Amino acid sequence: MRTTKSLLWAFAAVNLAGAAFAADAATPPPTRQVRLGVVDLSARLPGDLMSPEGRSRWDLKTVPLARTFVRSFSETADGIILQDASAGSELSRVAYKDDREAVEGAAAARRWLFPDHFPELLRPGSRSVLEFSEERDGRQESVRAEVAIVGIGWLDLPSGPREVVLQRALLSRYAGGGRGPVPERVMHRFIDPRAGVMAEIVRSTAASGGGAITEAVVVERVLAGAATLKIYVEQLDTPAFSGISYGWDKGAGTTIASMTPQGYATMGDLIAANAWDFSANTSGAGEDVSTGVPVTAAETCNSTQCGYNPGGLFPNRILSREDLTPNGGTLSKTNAVTERETRASDVTVWLRGGSQFEGSNAAAPNGESRFCYVNDDGVARTPVPIWRFPDQDPLGWFMQPGDAAWVGGPFNCEQNIFNAVCGVGGIVPKLWTKGCTGTVGTHTGTQSGQVLKGGVVTLPSGHTFNALLVKTVADFCVYIGSSCASFLKADEVRTFVYLWQVPVIGTVARLTSVQNAADGTSFTSVAGTDFIFGLFPPLSMTVNGTTDTTASITWDPGRDTHRISGYKVYWGTTSGSGGPYAFDSTRNPGQIALAGTTATISGLSAGTTYYVTVTSLSAYRDPSTGVTTTYESLLYPTQVSGDPAFVYPIEVQATTSGGTCIPTTEVTNLTLQTATGGAITFCWNPVSDPCLQGYEILSAPSPTAAGNFSVLADTGTGTCFTGSAPFGYFLVVARGTGGTGPWGAYGR
Repeated sequence: MRTTKSLLWAFAAVNLAGAAFAADAATPPPTRQVRLGVVDLSARLPGDLMSPEGRSRWDLKTVPLARTFVRSFSETADGIILQDASAGSELSRVAYKDDREAVEGAAAARRWLFPDHFPELLRPGSRSVLEFSEERDGRQESVRAEVAIVGIGWLDLPSGPREVVLQRALLSRYAGGGRGPVPERVMHRFIDPRAGVMAEIVRSTAASGGGAITEAVVVERVLAGAATLKIYVEQLDTPAFSGISYGWDKGAGTTIASMTPQGYATMGDLIAANAWDFSANTSGAGEDVSTGVPVTAAETCNSTQCGYNPGGLFPNRILSREDLTPNGGTLSKTNAVTERETRASDVTVWLRGGSQFEGSNAAAPNGESRFCYVNDDGVARTPVPIWRFPDQDPLGWFMQPGDAAWVGGPFNCEQNIFNAVCGVGGIVPKLWTKGCTGTVGTHTGTQSGQVLKGGVVTLPSGHTFNALLVKTVADFCVYIGSSCASFLKADEVRTFVYLWQVPVIGTVARLTSVQNAADGTSFTSVAGTDFIFGLFPPLSMTVNGTTDTTASITWDPGRDTHRISGYKVYWGTTSGSGGPYAFDSTRNPGQIALAGTTATISGLSAGTTYYVTVTSLSAYRDPSTGVTTTYESLLYPTQVSGDPAFVYPIEVQATTSGGTCIPTTEVTNLTLQTATGGAITFCWNPVSDPCLQGYEILSAPSPTAAGNFSVLADTGTGTCFTGSAPFGYFLVVARGTGGTGPWGAYGR
């Protein structure tokens, strides 16, 4: 317990250290800089701003703004300087320094101003106490922030969507003279784990239950200092049967301009965008289904050759399969086999073999063709990397924008392509590949890939993800003879494939150029698309209401639900971010009433906070085996965190009413402020406890027995008392719905 004497010492030490800020007039370049919009509180405000808790999506796109300013964060040797400026003039300058006597130690100021640098603070359900000092206009004050993560989801701002966690913070100030912290305001902050605080809502402590807002700001643009998205190898190279995806192939000849509301004319224009809205692509010439399955003879007649070898010598090979069913057409299957290799300088996933439209004897390009990039049958072939992860940190190997392109080859007149239906001969069943000077530029004889940039992609279902845009290129000439002589050249290939890659989920959009494009940016239409619309968890969830023993939630499943066959509800008294939920609708069907996209959970404990989430289910019949598998969408991953060892569920918190919730935290730092005649004033530190409803003040003429104490007053959530009281001893205890917590310190 912190005594009054130690508190006074810490306050004095912070004040002395604060002089260093005043003496150092030079401000280093900003670590982060954002342009903020101040919300016009006189206008009508959206409900998501007024009441942010109990939701997993917040729409602030039309929030009214009164003015804008630029905020800069500059890190110094002993703190952080925050500057606000508008039209070239400084509005304010505040220096922050860690209170080294605080609970969180020397990183408190950085944890407050750069919460995105501390992933452990952003997990749902996490709580922390931060103490730091503020200096402005030569005045130094100590601040206490009690923070908790109370939501996670997507925040739609005027500048675009952001994946965020919702943090609630109670801010108190030490008023000096040995007094404890006095509650000042309650804040809700939306934190993007790559770019920091995206919006703030401020209320006075008296309005903590949802009263009038005193201030609100939203980020219009991050000018500098946002982290880039990383994708780790474990988030992309996933095992068999790990999931399923459904998407729309709009067919050959689809124009770039038709894909987004902006109507970008060329592929280069689309690449240059910082966000991509594919939400209008809700139908197509065919429907793609992608799964990861074991390599078996049921999938391909090449199951024992050309890279397909299952198990045994090749245990790391994984077959990905796409089933494309054109509207009114027959099934065609496309396979690809990959293999992971961990090397000294990177982790590479090699493309070993594959087939396109297996079993189809249609004319090219819709007939079967197969490729080999592995040494089989005595034929030496150049290996081709499909993914490369050249960066490493404590979480593992990853790729990110700025990485060098990965290139395989060049091919040395190799027999890579099989040009006939498997098991059926033909005039020219085998083809060779090599670089050449073609009819459209020079072909390098290679296959390559590169991470171009990061950005936000919106899909036909309405779901939004942070993604890396990746380009892969096949660039070679095709020959009908092993000499690769010019007179034997049969075809040319320069195909560009653009992939929007999301951690854990994988490819969420794919655009494929014609077979022999002049370049990767000038084309205006594509040969094929794959816009994924599922299988995803709900787009958003909302708590509708609670009683002593029930909680009701509703969810928006997204705009395309025809592949969803049901839902599964999870709940528990701890967040799914820390471990599995204790209950779900499969194991505990008697506690759940499901009706469409709503659910009521019963049998809950009164006065208790529950964490709830929902997944989507899809029953899919494998056309190769006839076996039906029910797939479940992931517990929603937070893409921006890029942590391969952790998946954030998007969840909502619901607190039941009533009950016997009793605080377990002792009140500390009870300090006498004034005592004049029969009037006294004393304060104490606020308690961070989920059961807290208020405080009771107990008094007694003698502390020798608990029975001597009786209730003098109840201060609600206030942390100071002023009033008449007899001479004697005093206790302050935290009060919950079921009684008071442990007795704290007392003073005479």
